[in-house]
Amino acid sequence: MKNFISYISVFCTLTLLTISIQADTILPYKITGEFVFIEPAVDEDPTDADADAPDASPREPVDLSDAVLTISYETTNEEGEAETVTLYEGPYEEDFEKVGEIAEPTEINISLQVSEDSYPMTLNSVIGTGSDVHFAFIDREGSYDVLWLVGATDQVMDQENKFSVSGDLSFLDIDLTNTTSVEVYARVLDDEGKLQAKQWGPVLVRDKTFLIEGDVDRPLTAQLFIHGGHNTYTTIVLEPESELVVGKLGDQTQEVSVTSGSGYHAALVESWQQSEEYIELTEAYVNEYDAYRKRREAGEPEPEVSDDEGAEVAENDSDSEDTENVAGAVVPAEGCEDAVAQESEIADSTYTPPRYVSLRNKTRDFRNGMLQEIVEGDGDPWTRYLAVEMHPYPVRDYASPLAAYRSIAEVLDEDFVAANLNPTIELLQNILVTSENDAKLIPGQKVPEFTLANYDGDDRSLYTLLADNDMVLIDFWASWCGPCIADFPELKKLHAAYTDEDFEIVGVSIDDTKEKWKGGVDDHELPWINLGELKGWEGPVATIYGVNGIPKGFLVDSQGCIYKKNIRPAALKEFLVDRYGMDESLEEPEVETDDTQEVSS
Repeated sequence: MKNFISYISVFCTLTLLTISIQADTILPYKITGEFVFIEPAVDEDPTDADADAPDASPREPVDLSDAVLTISYETTNEEGEAETVTLYEGPYEEDFEKVGEIAEPTEINISLQVSEDSYPMTLNSVIGTGSDVHFAFIDREGSYDVLWLVGATDQVMDQENKFSVSGDLSFLDIDLTNTTSVEVYARVLDDEGKLQAKQWGPVLVRDKTFLIEGDVDRPLTAQLFIHGGHNTYTTIVLEPESELVVGKLGDQTQEVSVTSGSGYHAALVESWQQSEEYIELTEAYVNEYDAYRKRREAGEPEPEVSDDEGAEVAENDSDSEDTENVAGAVVPAEGCEDAVAQESEIADSTYTPPRYVSLRNKTRDFRNGMLQEIVEGDGDPWTRYLAVEMHPYPVRDYASPLAAYRSIAEVLDEDFVAANLNPTIELLQNILVTSENDAKLIPGQKVPEFTLANYDGDDRSLYTLLADNDMVLIDFWASWCGPCIADFPELKKLHAAYTDEDFEIVGVSIDDTKEKWKGGVDDHELPWINLGELKGWEGPVATIYGVNGIPKGFLVDSQGCIYKKNIRPAALKEFLVDRYGMDESLEEPEVETDDTQEVSS
């Protein structure tokens, strides 16, 4: 008994000692930084004109005398409150070094603000992993300066879930010195079901190689980007204990190969990317694109494209929402016959895209076809889920991925479905309804009735407003929408010029707060009728009007008949001048604002 008690005593002592040692474990770290100045390119064969020109002043490096470098991390104090711990804050020197100790692997934020007037450049890394953190500020000519990690990044917080992405990019046959970076980017849902960006890198390619290490707790689709001297991206699948290797794909270098040899990446990416047919299609596309560029540079005409190729390109590249809505093809709503009569037919396009477009589409269709087969036939729900996440369906096909997500949700873990699939399913449902509503609202049909509060808080009925005017532009916008704001100056001119002709504008804000909406109205001094739904993209009015991008304008008459859809200032001016005549207050037509729409993501 005495020996047994002695044994227990020694065992307890050793256990306490082990716990004490583990609690006091310290992990050393080292953070270093460098300054890279990229010399201007030198013309080795100057022309006579260059010889007569005065000597250009050499480019000076960025002045770092006022630069502030901050290295910090977020933690939780004893009261459970979040706080920031600063490891370093001070000047940034060309050969920066910071050493210290940390209790556990910790994600840090590195921020460099070159001057008081500049925005800070930031990147994330992890200390306490056994690997040094090395970064560089790169002063680039004619481009934005950047802050990149160098050569490798170890961002592993959990060794059991570690993944790696590496590669030797010497096959690219370009100068990679201080010009090319690699990063891995994914979007994940947070605890509230909102998409958040997750990034590993960017890592400056050093000695033509790179290494990115991180961790994920489940298989995850991501994008691998190569920026700088070579620009490309490709889809990859990250999962615990996976090792992805970047290399050459066939005999071309526009698209890279990424292999793992096993796991979900092999099943979902290598299955099509490493197939002989896909490699042949990619090589044909790249070769034709190179030939196209050479013809352009030489001023040579494009060869004839066969009828089959032209039809295929037109089918695959048609992004117009209303191409089918030509005059005579629409049955107008009662009282809207005049609106259809004035809707001009869409002219047949005489432009035929070059042949490389058709070849590019074939590579895309091959990839998407194989992924769709996996979605619709593979027995493993995780494989099917990841395949849907790789977006194998056409841009405007929301029904197919929605059906796939619903099917997969029936067999995956309930908690995972609630956190990851249900928000996506809900979003797709809303987008599908919105798109269906958008397709119905075409010239010759009537817009739906709605009632919203105006700037003063009074409810206003749309059709009551329409009855008081001859023509009304219903303009959906938001205070954060750049293209919307860019349209305002020309819309103000048209509003002022044709008010006496009973032309009115009804602005409908899809901002999510009253403060943002009214702030936008005040900031831009909008003189027309302003209504606010204030429920974002998913508001009932925005949904029933098919608002999937802004600015979105409907030009309607006093009966609610749609004359023009998605109309912008230049086209609106043309319509108003044709209907009412040129107003002397209007200047010559200005260049149309960018038609690129802000869209929901």
